[in-house]
Amino acid sequence: MAEDLLDHWVGLITPIFPSNAWIVSRYAENDHFIQIDWKLGNNPKQGNKRSRKIQIIIKEDAIENYLDKNEKDRDVYNIFLKKFICEWYDRFDPDHGDSTIQSISIPIEKWLVSKDFLNALKNQNSQHNV
Repeated sequence: MAEDLLDHWVGLITPIFPSNAWIVSRYAENDHFIQIDWKLGNNPKQGNKRSRKIQIIIKEDAIENYLDKNEKDRDVYNIFLKKFICEWYDRFDPDHGDSTIQSISIPIEKWLVSKDFLNALKNQNSQHNV
């Protein structure tokens, strides 16, 4: 079930990122990890330069909370997860300087999704719609 849910979330957020994005997902330590990066193509001298990495961590409590919901509530959480990722991506600067660093030392930006975070988003949205 965990792998199916992870595949579902990867499919949900994939359209947000560049079409050449490399997305790797895994389930570890009861959390979901989704790591994303892509070729920048913004410097002819460094044609293979990759973006900074994004690591989305969906915590176990968010996963359990999601699985406890009915289908309608899961749809709402899907909307909030996608909204959260879109907002963070809009503010994300993928460039990490002009050096020729190896991909191993490229900085990783971590985006944390927890039960409390999703509930706060849901509550915030409910207050704006009243």
